[in-house]
Amino acid sequence: MKIRPLLLALALASPVVTPLHAQEVRTPPAPDCLDARDVQQVEQDTPGAIAVADGQGRAFRLDFAAACPGVNEADTLRLEAPLGWACGQPGERVVVDGRSCAVSAVTPIDGRSFATIARESSRQYAATLPGVTVSAKGRGGRSGDTPHTFQTSSAVCFATRNIRGWSESPEGVVVETNPRRNGGHRYYHVELASSCSILAGATDVDFQSGFQNGLICGNPRDRIVLMPSGIEGDGRTYTPSFARPGCDILAVYPKDDNRAP
Repeated sequence: MKIRPLLLALALASPVVTPLHAQEVRTPPAPDCLDARDVQQVEQDTPGAIAVADGQGRAFRLDFAAACPGVNEADTLRLEAPLGWACGQPGERVVVDGRSCAVSAVTPIDGRSFATIARESSRQYAATLPGVTVSAKGRGGRSGDTPHTFQTSSAVCFATRNIRGWSESPEGVVVETNPRRNGGHRYYHVELASSCSILAGATDVDFQSGFQNGLICGNPRDRIVLMPSGIEGDGRTYTPSFARPGCDILAVYPKDDNRAP
Protein backbone atom coordinates (compact mmCIF):
# COMPACT_ATOMS: atom_id res chain seq x y z
CA MET A 1 0.00 0.00 0.00
CA LYS A 2 1.47 3.32 -1.04
CA ILE A 3 1.15 5.99 1.64
CA ARG A 4 1.61 9.64 0.87
CA PRO A 5 1.54 12.54 3.30
CA LEU A 6 -0.89 15.34 2.60
CA LEU A 7 -0.12 18.97 3.34
CA LEU A 8 -3.29 20.80 4.29
CA ALA A 9 -2.58 24.54 4.27
CA LEU A 10 -5.30 26.65 5.85
CA ALA A 11 -6.20 29.84 3.99
CA LEU A 12 -8.69 32.22 5.61
CA ALA A 13 -10.13 35.62 4.78
CA SER A 14 -8.19 37.20 7.65
CA PRO A 15 -4.50 37.86 6.82
CA VAL A 16 -3.35 36.64 10.25
CA VAL A 17 -4.55 33.47 11.97
CA THR A 18 -4.13 32.87 15.69
CA PRO A 19 -2.21 29.64 16.44
CA LEU A 20 -4.49 26.73 17.22
CA HIS A 21 -3.25 26.30 20.79
CA ALA A 22 -3.96 29.96 21.56
CA GLN A 23 -7.48 30.13 20.19
CA GLU A 24 -10.50 30.51 22.40
CA VAL A 25 -13.58 28.35 21.95
CA ARG A 26 -15.08 29.30 18.62
CA THR A 27 -18.81 29.53 18.00
CA PRO A 28 -19.95 28.41 14.53
CA PRO A 29 -22.29 30.67 12.57
CA ALA A 30 -24.63 27.66 12.17
CA PRO A 31 -24.73 24.26 13.97
CA ASP A 32 -23.74 22.26 10.88
CA CYS A 33 -20.63 24.24 9.97
CA LEU A 34 -17.14 22.75 9.88
CA ASP A 35 -14.34 24.54 11.70
CA ALA A 36 -11.73 24.73 8.95
CA ARG A 37 -9.01 25.23 11.55
CA ASP A 38 -9.74 21.86 13.13
CA VAL A 39 -9.53 19.51 10.12
CA GLN A 40 -7.74 16.26 10.95
CA GLN A 41 -8.55 13.84 8.14
CA VAL A 42 -9.67 14.08 4.54
CA GLU A 43 -10.93 11.16 2.43
CA GLN A 44 -12.35 11.00 -1.11
CA ASP A 45 -14.33 8.10 -2.55
CA THR A 46 -15.98 10.01 -5.40
CA PRO A 47 -14.83 12.99 -7.51
CA GLY A 48 -17.92 14.96 -6.47
CA ALA A 49 -17.21 15.18 -2.74
CA ILE A 50 -14.82 14.62 0.16
CA ALA A 51 -15.35 13.47 3.73
CA VAL A 52 -13.65 15.39 6.52
CA ALA A 53 -13.16 14.58 10.20
CA ASP A 54 -12.46 17.27 12.79
CA GLY A 55 -10.80 17.18 16.19
CA GLN A 56 -14.09 16.99 18.07
CA GLY A 57 -15.06 13.57 16.73
CA ARG A 58 -17.44 14.99 14.11
CA ALA A 59 -17.44 14.17 10.41
CA PHE A 60 -18.73 16.08 7.40
CA ARG A 61 -19.33 15.57 3.71
CA LEU A 62 -18.26 18.46 1.49
CA ASP A 63 -19.93 18.38 -1.92
CA PHE A 64 -18.34 20.15 -4.86
CA ALA A 65 -20.15 22.23 -7.43
CA ALA A 66 -18.38 20.18 -10.11
CA ALA A 67 -16.24 17.05 -10.13
CA CYS A 68 -12.92 17.55 -8.32
CA PRO A 69 -10.84 14.35 -8.50
CA GLY A 70 -7.35 13.75 -7.16
CA VAL A 71 -7.72 14.83 -3.54
CA ASN A 72 -6.09 11.71 -2.10
CA GLU A 73 -3.08 11.95 -4.40
CA ALA A 74 -2.61 15.70 -3.93
CA ASP A 75 0.67 17.08 -2.63
CA THR A 76 -1.00 20.27 -1.42
CA LEU A 77 -4.61 20.75 -0.37
CA ARG A 78 -5.95 24.10 0.78
CA LEU A 79 -9.36 24.74 2.30
CA GLU A 80 -10.48 28.33 1.91
CA ALA A 81 -13.47 29.48 3.95
CA PRO A 82 -14.43 33.01 5.08
CA LEU A 83 -13.59 33.47 8.78
CA GLY A 84 -12.52 29.84 9.00
CA TRP A 85 -15.98 28.22 8.83
CA ALA A 86 -17.13 25.93 6.02
CA CYS A 87 -20.94 25.98 5.85
CA GLY A 88 -21.69 25.46 2.17
CA GLN A 89 -21.87 29.18 1.47
CA PRO A 90 -20.50 31.14 -1.53
CA GLY A 91 -16.77 31.72 -1.45
CA GLU A 92 -15.82 28.38 0.07
CA ARG A 93 -13.48 26.21 -1.96
CA VAL A 94 -10.85 23.49 -1.83
CA VAL A 95 -7.68 24.08 -3.82
CA VAL A 96 -6.12 20.81 -4.97
CA ASP A 97 -2.58 21.22 -6.29
CA GLY A 98 -3.55 24.65 -7.60
CA ARG A 99 -6.98 23.62 -8.95
CA SER A 100 -9.89 25.44 -7.37
CA CYS A 101 -13.00 23.40 -6.50
CA ALA A 102 -16.03 25.30 -5.22
CA VAL A 103 -17.85 23.78 -2.24
CA SER A 104 -21.61 23.65 -2.76
CA ALA A 105 -22.74 21.96 0.47
CA VAL A 106 -21.45 20.91 3.89
CA THR A 107 -23.39 18.12 5.61
CA PRO A 108 -22.69 16.33 8.94
CA ILE A 109 -22.38 12.54 8.65
CA ASP A 110 -22.08 9.84 11.28
CA GLY A 111 -19.01 7.80 12.13
CA ARG A 112 -20.19 4.76 10.22
CA SER A 113 -20.65 6.78 7.03
CA PHE A 114 -17.22 8.33 7.41
CA ALA A 115 -15.62 4.93 7.97
CA THR A 116 -17.34 3.57 4.86
CA ILE A 117 -16.03 6.46 2.76
CA ALA A 118 -12.53 6.08 4.19
CA ARG A 119 -12.40 2.37 3.37
CA GLU A 120 -13.61 2.94 -0.17
CA SER A 121 -11.13 5.79 -0.52
CA SER A 122 -8.33 3.48 0.55
CA ARG A 123 -9.39 0.74 -1.84
CA GLN A 124 -9.74 3.09 -4.80
CA TYR A 125 -6.55 5.05 -4.36
CA ALA A 126 -4.49 2.50 -2.38
CA ALA A 127 -3.64 5.23 0.11
CA THR A 128 -4.83 6.13 3.60
CA LEU A 129 -3.62 9.39 5.07
CA PRO A 130 -1.21 8.74 7.97
CA GLY A 131 -1.21 12.37 9.03
CA VAL A 132 -2.40 15.83 8.08
CA THR A 133 -0.24 18.87 8.65
CA VAL A 134 -2.03 22.18 9.14
CA SER A 135 0.18 25.22 8.71
CA ALA A 136 -1.17 28.63 9.71
CA LYS A 137 0.53 31.98 9.98
CA GLY A 138 0.21 33.21 13.53
CA ARG A 139 1.54 35.17 16.46
CA GLY A 140 3.19 33.65 19.47
CA GLY A 141 6.49 32.36 20.72
CA ARG A 142 7.47 31.11 17.29
CA SER A 143 7.59 33.07 14.07
CA GLY A 144 6.50 31.85 10.69
CA ASP A 145 4.48 28.72 10.15
CA THR A 146 3.22 26.74 13.13
CA PRO A 147 2.83 23.09 12.08
CA HIS A 148 0.35 20.74 13.71
CA THR A 149 0.49 17.06 12.79
CA PHE A 150 -2.40 14.71 13.54
CA GLN A 151 -2.77 10.92 13.39
CA THR A 152 -5.83 10.02 11.38
CA SER A 153 -6.50 6.30 11.53
CA SER A 154 -8.40 6.32 14.85
CA ALA A 155 -11.55 7.53 13.08
CA VAL A 156 -11.83 4.25 11.15
CA CYS A 157 -9.39 1.82 12.82
CA PHE A 158 -8.13 0.64 16.17
CA ALA A 159 -4.81 -0.94 17.10
CA THR A 160 -4.94 -4.50 18.38
CA ARG A 161 -2.28 -3.76 21.00
CA ASN A 162 -4.61 -1.23 22.67
CA ILE A 163 -7.63 -3.51 23.13
CA ARG A 164 -8.89 -3.71 26.72
CA GLY A 165 -11.97 -5.87 26.25
CA TRP A 166 -14.87 -6.82 24.00
CA SER A 167 -18.54 -7.78 24.13
CA GLU A 168 -21.24 -8.85 21.70
CA SER A 169 -23.78 -6.31 20.46
CA PRO A 170 -26.72 -6.31 18.01
CA GLU A 171 -24.40 -4.81 15.38
CA GLY A 172 -21.67 -7.40 15.98
CA VAL A 173 -19.02 -6.64 18.59
CA VAL A 174 -18.10 -3.65 20.76
CA VAL A 175 -14.39 -3.29 21.49
CA GLU A 176 -12.97 -1.22 24.32
CA THR A 177 -9.58 0.35 23.67
CA ASN A 178 -7.19 2.70 25.42
CA PRO A 179 -8.55 6.13 24.42
CA ARG A 180 -5.18 7.76 24.94
CA ARG A 181 -3.80 5.55 22.19
CA ASN A 182 -6.77 5.74 19.82
CA GLY A 183 -7.44 9.41 19.28
CA GLY A 184 -9.65 9.70 22.37
CA HIS A 185 -12.05 6.96 21.25
CA ARG A 186 -12.78 4.37 23.94
CA TYR A 187 -15.36 2.15 22.22
CA TYR A 188 -15.65 0.93 18.63
CA HIS A 189 -18.42 -0.85 16.79
CA VAL A 190 -17.13 -3.85 14.85
CA GLU A 191 -19.59 -5.03 12.20
CA LEU A 192 -19.20 -8.59 10.98
CA ALA A 193 -19.80 -9.80 7.46
CA SER A 194 -22.28 -12.41 8.74
CA SER A 195 -23.59 -13.91 11.96
CA CYS A 196 -20.73 -15.24 14.06
CA SER A 197 -21.81 -18.28 16.06
CA ILE A 198 -18.32 -18.86 17.45
CA LEU A 199 -18.76 -15.87 19.76
CA ALA A 200 -21.48 -17.63 21.75
CA GLY A 201 -19.83 -18.49 25.05
CA ALA A 202 -16.39 -17.38 23.85
CA THR A 203 -14.04 -16.01 26.48
CA ASP A 204 -10.89 -15.27 24.48
CA VAL A 205 -10.73 -13.97 20.94
CA ASP A 206 -8.02 -12.50 18.80
CA PHE A 207 -8.31 -9.71 16.23
CA GLN A 208 -6.21 -10.41 13.16
CA SER A 209 -5.20 -7.63 10.77
CA GLY A 210 -5.56 -8.52 7.11
CA PHE A 211 -2.69 -6.18 6.24
CA GLN A 212 -0.64 -7.55 9.15
CA ASN A 213 0.00 -4.05 10.46
CA GLY A 214 -1.77 -4.40 13.80
CA LEU A 215 -4.74 -2.24 12.72
CA ILE A 216 -8.35 -3.38 12.42
CA CYS A 217 -10.23 -1.22 9.92
CA GLY A 218 -12.62 -3.54 8.09
CA ASN A 219 -9.98 -4.18 5.44
CA PRO A 220 -9.93 -7.44 3.48
CA ARG A 221 -8.97 -10.41 5.70
CA ASP A 222 -9.49 -8.50 8.96
CA ARG A 223 -10.96 -11.19 11.24
CA ILE A 224 -12.03 -11.98 14.78
CA VAL A 225 -10.73 -15.44 15.69
CA LEU A 226 -11.56 -17.80 18.53
CA MET A 227 -8.58 -18.51 20.80
CA PRO A 228 -7.81 -21.87 22.44
CA SER A 229 -9.79 -22.46 25.61
CA GLY A 230 -6.85 -23.75 27.60
CA ILE A 231 -8.71 -26.98 28.30
CA GLU A 232 -6.65 -30.11 27.83
CA GLY A 233 -7.41 -31.73 24.52
CA ASP A 234 -8.57 -28.52 22.79
CA GLY A 235 -7.30 -29.06 19.25
CA ARG A 236 -7.15 -25.34 18.59
CA THR A 237 -4.04 -25.16 20.78
CA TYR A 238 -2.08 -26.71 17.91
CA THR A 239 -3.94 -25.02 15.08
CA PRO A 240 -2.27 -22.06 13.31
CA SER A 241 -4.10 -18.82 14.01
CA PHE A 242 -5.05 -18.33 10.36
CA ALA A 243 -6.83 -21.69 10.37
CA ARG A 244 -8.82 -21.20 13.57
CA PRO A 245 -12.58 -20.56 13.44
CA GLY A 246 -13.25 -16.89 12.83
CA CYS A 247 -15.49 -14.27 11.26
CA ASP A 248 -14.66 -11.56 8.73
CA ILE A 249 -14.85 -7.94 9.88
CA LEU A 250 -16.84 -5.69 7.59
CA ALA A 251 -16.64 -2.26 9.23
CA VAL A 252 -15.09 -0.43 12.19
CA TYR A 253 -16.11 2.95 13.56
CA PRO A 254 -16.23 4.76 16.93
CA LYS A 255 -19.28 3.87 19.02
CA ASP A 256 -20.22 7.51 19.49
CA ASP A 257 -18.81 10.99 18.95
CA ASN A 258 -17.99 11.60 22.61
CA ARG A 259 -14.29 11.28 23.22
CA ALA A 260 -12.71 10.31 26.50
CA PRO A 261 -10.91 13.12 28.31
